[in-house]
Amino acid sequence: MRAHPAALAVLLSLLAPSPCIGFASRRRNPRPRRIEDNIMEDAVVRDVTKKVQGSKPLNSRQRSFAQQDPVRSLNMNLDYLAKSGQRDAAKRCEEMLTRIEALHEDGYYEKPPDVVSYNSVINALAHGRATKQSRRSQAKHLMQRMEEKGIAPNAITWNTLLRCILKEVWERKWERLAMVEEAESILEQMEQTGLANTISYNTVISIISKSKLDDSAERAERLLQRMAKSEKVQPDTTSFNGVIHAYANASTRNAGAPERARRAEELIEQMETLHASGENDNVKPDTVSYSAVVNAYARAAFQDDACADRAMGILEKMNELHEMGDKDVKPNKQTYTSVINAHARAGKAKAADDILSKMKERYELGNDESLRPDAVCYSSVLDGYAKKGGEDAAFRAEELLEEMTNLYDSGHYDVKPNVQTYRSVITALGKSKQPRAAEKAESILEEMELISSQGVKDLAPNTIVYNAVISAWARSKSVSKAYRAELLLERMTEESEKGNVSIRPDTITYNSLLNAAARSTHGDAIVRKEAYMIGVNAFKDLHSSEYCRPSSVTYVSFLQLLKNLVEQGEARDQMAERVFSLSSSLGLANDAVVKQLKKTCSPLVAKRILESCDDGAEA
Repeated sequence: MRAHPAALAVLLSLLAPSPCIGFASRRRNPRPRRIEDNIMEDAVVRDVTKKVQGSKPLNSRQRSFAQQDPVRSLNMNLDYLAKSGQRDAAKRCEEMLTRIEALHEDGYYEKPPDVVSYNSVINALAHGRATKQSRRSQAKHLMQRMEEKGIAPNAITWNTLLRCILKEVWERKWERLAMVEEAESILEQMEQTGLANTISYNTVISIISKSKLDDSAERAERLLQRMAKSEKVQPDTTSFNGVIHAYANASTRNAGAPERARRAEELIEQMETLHASGENDNVKPDTVSYSAVVNAYARAAFQDDACADRAMGILEKMNELHEMGDKDVKPNKQTYTSVINAHARAGKAKAADDILSKMKERYELGNDESLRPDAVCYSSVLDGYAKKGGEDAAFRAEELLEEMTNLYDSGHYDVKPNVQTYRSVITALGKSKQPRAAEKAESILEEMELISSQGVKDLAPNTIVYNAVISAWARSKSVSKAYRAELLLERMTEESEKGNVSIRPDTITYNSLLNAAARSTHGDAIVRKEAYMIGVNAFKDLHSSEYCRPSSVTYVSFLQLLKNLVEQGEARDQMAERVFSLSSSLGLANDAVVKQLKKTCSPLVAKRILESCDDGAEA
C-alpha cells in the first residue's frame, strides 16, 4: 500500500529541523564529573554510546525501504531522532508516533506503529535531557498505551525503562530509595515473564550503585549472587564492576570504609578465580574493575592510612599485568589520581608527590595522553601538602603552583590552576610558620581577585579562600594579625552586601578572626587591647548575624581570648561565666568548652560554675 501524500507531508514536517535548534544541534558542555563518576559505566551506557556514534542519515537504499514500508520508515526516523541529542527529541518523537497512529486509524497506513516504534520513543526519553516531568513516568505512560493497543512490551522496552530510572538516580536524588525499589520490582517482573537478561541485571545493579543508599553495596551484591545462581543469565565483568563501584561509592561518614574497600578487593579476587578456572570467561577484571577498588581504598584512607598502601599495591599489580601483555588492565589517569588521593588523605603528601612524578615520567616516556597529569592530579597532591603543613610542605606547594601556571601558559589547558589549587597553597602557607607566610597567602588572594576581574570568573576567590587567608594570619607571628584579619572580614562583608554572596562571611570566618585575636599575645598593651576589642566585636557580630550561628569553637576561642588578653581576676571570671552560660543555653558547651573554661577561670570558680550547671541539669 503506498503512503498517502498528505501522510508523507506530515512525516516530513515532523522530521524537518526546528528553526531554533538544528537536527544536529550542538550539545551544552556536560557538568564536570568527579573521579568516581568516571570509574565505571554500565553495559547499557556502553551499548547506547556505540549506537549513537554509529548513527548516520538514511542512505538511498534505506530511503527506498522506507517508501515501501512506512512503519519501517517511522522506526528508522524515530531511532535517528531519539539519538540526535536535540533538546526536544523525546517530545518530537512522541508527536510523530501519535500522528502516525492517527493516520493509521484514518486509513492512510495499513500497518500501525509497532513495539520498535514505542521502544524508540522511550529510548528518546532515556537519552534526552531532564525535564520537570519524570522520565520514568513518561516511559510508563507510553508502555500503558502500548498495552491498550495490544502491543506487548519486550525485553528492550523494559530495559529502556530501567535506563530511564538509571538517568534519574542522579537527577532526582530525593527519590533514590523509591527508584531503587521500583527497579528491583521491574526486574522481578521481568524474571517471572522470562524477559530478564544480563543487561537487565546490570542496569539494576548500576541503579543501586549510583543511588548511594546506605545499603547500596549489600543490595547490589545480593543481586549479583542471584545472577550467579540463575540458570538463564550469568554475571559478566560489568556486573562485578557495578557491585565493586557500589562498595567504592558507599558513604564514608560512618566507620567501616576500610572493610568495604577490602570486600571490593575480594570481589576482584573472585573474578580472577572464575576467569582463570574457565568457569566464567566473561568476568575477566579490567581497568575499570581495578580502578574502582583503588578508589574504594582512596575514600577509606582517611579512616585507615594503611589503605593508601593497598591502593598503591593494586596500582603496581596493574602495571605488572599490563607489562606482561594484559591490554585490558592499563592504569589510567583516574587510577593514578585515586592513588594520589589515598596518600594525600592518609597524610602522606611526599608519597603522593612521588606518584605524580612517576605519572609524569610514564607520560613523557610513552607520550601516553591517558597518563598526562591534569589539574585534578596536581590539586590532590597540593591537598596533601595543605593537610601536612610545615615549611617544606609550603615551599613544595608553591613550586607545584608555579609548575601548573607554566604548563598552562605553554598550552596545557587541562593543568589550569583552579580555586581549590590556590586554596591548598594558601592553607599550606598558613601552616608553614614561614616568615611572611600570611603576607604570601594574602598576595595569592589578591592575584586571584585580579585574574577574576580580568574575566576569568572561575578563579574568583570564595569564602573558603578568604577563611584560609584569615587562618594564615591567625597562625602568623605578626603583631597586627587581628587587625589584618579584621580587614579581610570587612572586605568580605562589603562585597557580600553588594551582592557577591560567594564571599559572604560564615561561622568559620568569625571563628578564625576570634582565633587571630586570641593569639595576639605579642606587642604592647595598645596592640593587645585592640585585638581584644576586635575579638569582642566579632563575637557580638556572629551572634547577631542573619546568615550564620556560633559553634562550640566560637566559645573555645572567646574563652582563649579572655585567658590571653584579660588580667586574671574577678572580672575575667565573671565574663567567662557569662560566656559559658550562653554556650550552655545554646547546647554548645561540649568537652572542649569545659576544658577551656577550666584554663580561663580560677579553679574554684570553674568548679562552682560546672557544679551549678550540673545542679541545673538535674533539676
